[in-house]
Amino acid sequence: MPKKGNVKTTEIRDVIHGPVELYPWEMEIVDSPAFQRLRNIKQLGFSEFAYPCAVHNRYIHSIGACHLAGVAFQAIFKKHFFSGQELYHHYYYLARVSALLHDIGHGPFSHAIEHAMPPVSKLGLPPEVAGKDPKRQATHEDYTLKIILDSPLTPILEKQYARFGITPWTIACLMNLSLKERDGFFTDRGVSFRKVLHQIISSEMDADRMDYLQRDSYYTGVSYGKFDANWLLTNLGVHIEKKTAHMALNERALYTFEDFLLSRYHMFLMVYLHHKSVCYEKMMEKYLHSHGCTFHVPEDVEDYIRCDDSVVYEHLRRDAGTNDWADRILNRRHYRVAVEWHDRSGSRGNPAKSKEAAELKAKLKAKGTPFFEASSGKGLSNYVRPNLASLEPDENTLFVETYDRLSGEVQFRPLEELTDLFRKYAEEKNIYRIYIPENAKI
Repeated sequence: MPKKGNVKTTEIRDVIHGPVELYPWEMEIVDSPAFQRLRNIKQLGFSEFAYPCAVHNRYIHSIGACHLAGVAFQAIFKKHFFSGQELYHHYYYLARVSALLHDIGHGPFSHAIEHAMPPVSKLGLPPEVAGKDPKRQATHEDYTLKIILDSPLTPILEKQYARFGITPWTIACLMNLSLKERDGFFTDRGVSFRKVLHQIISSEMDADRMDYLQRDSYYTGVSYGKFDANWLLTNLGVHIEKKTAHMALNERALYTFEDFLLSRYHMFLMVYLHHKSVCYEKMMEKYLHSHGCTFHVPEDVEDYIRCDDSVVYEHLRRDAGTNDWADRILNRRHYRVAVEWHDRSGSRGNPAKSKEAAELKAKLKAKGTPFFEASSGKGLSNYVRPNLASLEPDENTLFVETYDRLSGEVQFRPLEELTDLFRKYAEEKNIYRIYIPENAKI
């Protein structure tokens, strides 16, 4: 952490990272209604019905991500690279606040509520932020940008970060690389540091993943999400290519990275895509689109800031007498799994279209048995494209620093050139399920 001087920090005790320090300007954000709302949004939505201890929230996850973003920044820039210490501090504070705010726009119940979000045009975002299709459904990322750029939180950001040359637009530009910079904040001595700062909060090795894997593993009581975070962070660095800085990893931590990558993959298959969690998310989706549902995701940003899990539960209680989906969610009467198939895309085709699935659905329809389908896919990586290492580096490219002991030569090579995992797991893993009422018979 940069020298604090006379700045008095606030220490938070975290079960994952130990003592976590927050600066006064960060506490102004944490104490705001927009951020305090995250206390009442569970990190894993309905996962508590499968893992009863998984009741942690996005509030502490965001603070943990802020902490790890700072640790990652210090590791990446341990050799400095900047024209002055002041700029080092400014970039450091930018990385931390961006990680702190990365989930500020998340809706209740994790991702389950996104099915009911309004068209992005209803949010009143500038066209360059909303994108070319105003009719598309808004996402939690859109709400995040709205809260940063145009909400009661915006003047707090303006007041607290002006001293560092950071504006709400600067934070938005770091989160979304498609936005155009309005000044030269990200460039120093002709080198753009925007991509590497973005990678700290959104990449194959970002602070978000490093926090939630450890945190979710701890609270669910499983071991899948555990990895050597300290070794991974210690071995981060930077590679500058064509006047653009990219995140790099020392080759001695390559196996640790592979373990980290597989940890996330297995957490998805075993925890995030657990049959109960998926079932409740599908039932929530059906409730949100059913006749008589009284809940609607607010379009107004100030109303949205007041919307959390408790608000949705209030609507579920209100509608439970007349809406079966609301009653099922509220009283935990979930559908059961009738069949489940695990497959890889490209191996035997889509199981949802298989003969067995078609026959079962026809049989259920003939009996008048209600059912719904859920197809949950997961690939190893959202960022790396296997067998495309020869392409020009983009915002997702991570490099590995290699050292030839005989020649003393140091080289930086794209990550996917040095690990076989991306090729071995190139196909997406798909879990297809058919759910029926708890007492129904096939």
